[in-house]
Amino acid sequence: MTEPESGEMSFWDHLTELLQRLKKVLYVFIVTILIVMVVPLSVDLANLDPSNFFYQTLASTVINDFQSRFLPQETILIPFSFYAPLEIYIFISVIIGAVIGLPVAAYQIYGFLSPALHAHERKFALQFTFVFIMLFSFGFALGYFYIVPLTFQTMLTFTSLLELTPTYYFSEFFSMVGMILLVSGLLFTFPIYIYLLVKAQLLKTQQLTQNRKYMYGGLLILIAVVDPDPSLVTELVTFIPIVVLMELSILISKRIEKQANSVENPDTTK
Repeated sequence: MTEPESGEMSFWDHLTELLQRLKKVLYVFIVTILIVMVVPLSVDLANLDPSNFFYQTLASTVINDFQSRFLPQETILIPFSFYAPLEIYIFISVIIGAVIGLPVAAYQIYGFLSPALHAHERKFALQFTFVFIMLFSFGFALGYFYIVPLTFQTMLTFTSLLELTPTYYFSEFFSMVGMILLVSGLLFTFPIYIYLLVKAQLLKTQQLTQNRKYMYGGLLILIAVVDPDPSLVTELVTFIPIVVLMELSILISKRIEKQANSVENPDTTK
């Protein structure tokens, strides 16, 4: 077995560095999750009751905000089991803690990969990360302020039309909210993948323009399947911005494709 050249790290050195970075990420996630679960947002010491030591944390505030924002006061949420509220509390805490600690994870991964990347590759990695976060955040915000409220408003309208009591399972409500928010964020990152496929020359923009109707038709069906709202309101609120982003990504991809063709075939550009 040959020794690695001077200045180069062996496989085990790389593995050790990766494990150390992942350990830091794990510690950050644990700390942020505990902060979300335990640290009080505010404590009124004057009115502190020893018989009731519960207080508002970031996790409980988010849970209460979801209920007050997305459901009317007459709606009743009941736990399916004794453990359902605790499960939801832990689930929300893990999600919030992971989101808070995500920049640290991204930094550690970038720090591990950075020595192996060229300058233009590092620039592209940073741009990709930034655009991904922006698009995901935009989709998440759109889901939070419009898609989720419109979905529940429509569903509750049908409940009132049928003269039913709006009573739902506690865990089912939060599972639906979490799924819609996550899917909303991920759907809006879809243009990035189109751009990457074109940049890697695995997809042609001509194929995209020729198959627009099938692509957008499939996207609309996917949104309709994911979103339980039987009306077309939330589908359109989600669909129209995605189409705009997709068309923008196609325009940018055409420019990248043209530049790649000009490099490969310089005589054709003359």
